[in-house]
Amino acid sequence: MKKALLLAVVLGLTVLLSASLLRKKETVKTPSGCSFYYWKTSLSFDKAEKALADSLGLKRLYLRYFDVDWSPTLEMPVPVGKLDLGNNYNGSFNQVVAHIGDYQVIPTIYLVNRVFEKNINADTLAAQISRKIAGYNVDLSYQTADWGNNYERAEEPSVWYLPDSLMPYTQFQNRINEIQLDCDWTPKTRDRYFKFLKAMKKANPGMAISCTVRLHQFRDREQAGIPPADRGTLMCYNMAAPKDFATRDAVFDEALVNGYLKNGEYPLALEAALPLFSWGALFHENQFKGLAAGLSEKDVKGNPLFAPVSEGKYRFTQDTVFANAYMRQGDLVRLDEASPEEVAALAGQLSKIKAVKNISFFDWNPSRIREYHVHEICKKFGR
Repeated sequence: MKKALLLAVVLGLTVLLSASLLRKKETVKTPSGCSFYYWKTSLSFDKAEKALADSLGLKRLYLRYFDVDWSPTLEMPVPVGKLDLGNNYNGSFNQVVAHIGDYQVIPTIYLVNRVFEKNINADTLAAQISRKIAGYNVDLSYQTADWGNNYERAEEPSVWYLPDSLMPYTQFQNRINEIQLDCDWTPKTRDRYFKFLKAMKKANPGMAISCTVRLHQFRDREQAGIPPADRGTLMCYNMAAPKDFATRDAVFDEALVNGYLKNGEYPLALEAALPLFSWGALFHENQFKGLAAGLSEKDVKGNPLFAPVSEGKYRFTQDTVFANAYMRQGDLVRLDEASPEEVAALAGQLSKIKAVKNISFFDWNPSRIREYHVHEICKKFGR
């Protein structure tokens, strides 16, 4: 009972302290240093991953907190796909969360565009999302404080000293000074989305508000508009529809990216996100069947289940269930991915665009980070 009361008091104090810290924060400038997106539904970051992150000089982690979609049943926006942070209140120190305690975490929220096709109230949506983010911030930053091996004796004054215990929390909380919003807005939804961005800025004084910018929004800026944000992240991937059989490569297409980046000037400071992921697009009689996440050239080359057809395309050699889809002999898989050489070349191309101040990577994957020599790419970019 006493322990529960003490925990409640500490949580209450941390909430008040975080509010005070937020009022003192100033809008951050365009960041420098290596950064990654962490786009999973549960947080898993072990010692080996921390060692890799430190070797890369990791500065920021864009941590997807949750998505926002439209519920036809409730007729309102709702949070979905929420990140599972685990539970540190059972007496065990959450080492997973502690390993990201040295980095700046940027809460990242993906909003499905159809939300802004509805006549929503921007201020209400901003307030709801901001409250949910604040709750995540408290949970996440509170778990970075090391309870140590003496948690069960926390009621003893000699073990539990409140200011010392709050110090890791306050240090971590003070680094949460930005919120990123991710939405593939259209000219039709632009005005509502931009109004929402302004509402988020108003609802989060002292916080920087950044947003993602798709390549088509970068190119077609007159129709898409320039988002009212402190800065943007240019998403240099997902360049074509994966469901379209005629697509050459949905993740990265050099010819397409050259067209998108032709007009390099942009009035908003940008960070550019480069792809470190792949998938296989599955087709039966030219009709899309699904995606095999993570499928890469090394998985199919020399595999008797696949026979090469052309560059990046393979046919199934037998009937099988693959990636939860029933594939027949002769069905096709198209590999969508950027090679390490293409990612490095893209970084070099982006370094010549004045608006692009830094690069980041989507998403955190230790094996891909090593395969793509991310450290060298960051070093060569060298803003």
